[in-house]
Amino acid sequence: MFRSRKGKVVLLGTLMMALLVTACGGNSGGSTENDKSSESGNTASSISLLRPSWNNLRPASKDLWMWQEYEKMSGVQVEWEELSDIGEKKNVILTRKQLPDAFYQVDWSNGELLKYGQQGLFIPLEDLIKEHAPNLQKLLDENEDIRKGLTSADGHIYATPYLDPYPEGNRTIRLYINKKWLDNLGMEVPKTTAELEEALNAFVTQDPNGNGVNDEQGWYMPSGSLGWTFEQMMMGSFGIGNGGRKALGNFIYVDDKDEIQLTITSDGYKEVLKYENRMYESGAINKQAFSGVDYDKWTADAAKDTVGAWNWAAPDYIGESVKNDFVPINVLAGPDGATASLTDSQVAGASSLVITKDAKDPGAIPKWVDYFYSEEGSVFGYLGKEGVTYNMEDGSMVYIDEILNYKDGIGLGAFQYVDNVYGGYFPYIELSPEIRAAAGRQEAPVYTDLTEETLPSVTLPDLPATQEEANESSSIMADLGNYVGQMRVEFVTGTKDIDQEWDNYIAQLKKMGSDKYLQIKQEQYKRYKES
Repeated sequence: MFRSRKGKVVLLGTLMMALLVTACGGNSGGSTENDKSSESGNTASSISLLRPSWNNLRPASKDLWMWQEYEKMSGVQVEWEELSDIGEKKNVILTRKQLPDAFYQVDWSNGELLKYGQQGLFIPLEDLIKEHAPNLQKLLDENEDIRKGLTSADGHIYATPYLDPYPEGNRTIRLYINKKWLDNLGMEVPKTTAELEEALNAFVTQDPNGNGVNDEQGWYMPSGSLGWTFEQMMMGSFGIGNGGRKALGNFIYVDDKDEIQLTITSDGYKEVLKYENRMYESGAINKQAFSGVDYDKWTADAAKDTVGAWNWAAPDYIGESVKNDFVPINVLAGPDGATASLTDSQVAGASSLVITKDAKDPGAIPKWVDYFYSEEGSVFGYLGKEGVTYNMEDGSMVYIDEILNYKDGIGLGAFQYVDNVYGGYFPYIELSPEIRAAAGRQEAPVYTDLTEETLPSVTLPDLPATQEEANESSSIMADLGNYVGQMRVEFVTGTKDIDQEWDNYIAQLKKMGSDKYLQIKQEQYKRYKES
């Protein structure tokens, strides 16, 4: 049975209060279990972990303050191996004669976890978690979304998760619109797709930056961003956004009957494309939406006050000089009043720690990582320790001056000391946006339009697949993805007429296996609900 959205909100609020109590000196289950681990001694005094390299941005893991400190706390020495471009190398690594004890922060798909688990390269973790990781076991027992999101089609859990229980944080891709320009034109912040279209058309025709030059852009981002940012957000406005970001990334949504449907063949998607085409033709969507603009050019143009709207999880992406000119919009009501924010499952990463067949003492690894699934461990992983990496100011945990004044920003400043602030997908629970903002002496944004009613009623993780399903669906998905991407360009730019070509488009998707892909996803969703 699914936990209601209201139930989730209560659960998340409880977690945030627990974090605040812990930060102010309260005890936690995490510290107790970790102390017990240290007192009894881990049966393995060292473990070997292979992870992505961040050495171009901060000290190597063996030299990082956090891991040196945690070695003292846990009594376990970690032998770190760090590799760049690990996504391209991970399958080759599995051919080694001797594997590391575990993979840390490495992204394995559900299909890969199942495949290598059934081959015996990755070991099942459910019994090890039950015996050695009480904090994580408590999360699995109390939140079925987490348990289901981690359970493979064969019933085993092959990895520990990266959890982000706060939809107002980095799990939601929202629209940022230039409030300064709106004010200059006497316009309100849009609440509907029609109002957004009106505002963006005004941006490109009425000189809102006041320089007398027609240099303003409406919606504008680095080329190639439209399909997975703006377009996916608009799906919530056109009735096909329920299911969350991962679902939409897999071309599926959950309909009003709690059934899986394809976004890319739906009438709602056709209307999204027509909406985008209309704005592209008017110039409200930048003419270089599909080619010609990289990130550096975009931020340079933004610094010249020429960007009207864009999508991301937080305003920092556009650059410090102009980020405060923009205000966030999480949902826009569509023509029929539909809204669904572009948020994601709290299982933000399902493969953060994977234990291999060559682990010398498999039980020592979940015991080592379990601390980071406690309230105290979350604080330690992101903030460090009071008096060392942060101090208390008016009841809030605030980074030390060396971090606050770091030349490349607060986030990378903290990354010189602690691990869980950059890159994501670490085995850990994210802190609340309020705590993270306070760490940098900032105010957390308040999103009045991100409510129980505007959150998706279901936020799906990557659905568990059998090996046969994974092989078949990945092949179909690759073909569908290429074709949908190609047709998006032609439909949005007007090279092909959407109404005239729609039936041919649908027929081609069917030839590529869209019906079979939908059947697979429906079976996976049924299995997910019943697990």
